Amino acid sequence: MDLRLGAHCRYQIRYHIVWGVKYRRKVLLDHRTKYLKLILEDICEAYDWNLEAMGTDEDHVHVFIEAHPKTAPAVLVQILKSKSAKALFVKYPEIKKYLWGGAVWSVGYCVRTVSDGPLEQVVKAYVENQGQHRSKYLKPYQLKLVT
Repeated sequence: MDLRLGAHCRYQIRYHIVWGVKYRRKVLLDHRTKYLKLILEDICEAYDWNLEAMGTDEDHVHVFIEAHPKTAPAVLVQILKSKSAKALFVKYPEIKKYLWGGAVWSVGYCVRTVSDGPLEQVVKAYVENQGQHRSKYLKPYQLKLVT
């Protein structure tokens, strides 16, 4: 177990977070996904979070991320979604014709904590393999985004 060192604590708090594109539009194509990953990495670096994995399935995003305990999961999601949406609209203004109303992401999200052990590897593999053919091993662990 690798613990991170905070100012007055040691921790390992990791989340599997999923959020969808507004109206479930399939706008997260290969080039946009690569750019989104760069954006999320930059955000995580700025806030001292650790983005362990990211994957998309054209209409939703999965991230596996570690953050300090002072960061509430809702705040973590709010920052990731708001900053990435702004950057995507700047880089790819053409997606506005599919996503009217000034929002890239839908309002809801799903967040779960992930501990050490076998589930950690399953979740990490699941997130990394979004948008690819899933193996039989991963199918029983399919997670659903509740909207």
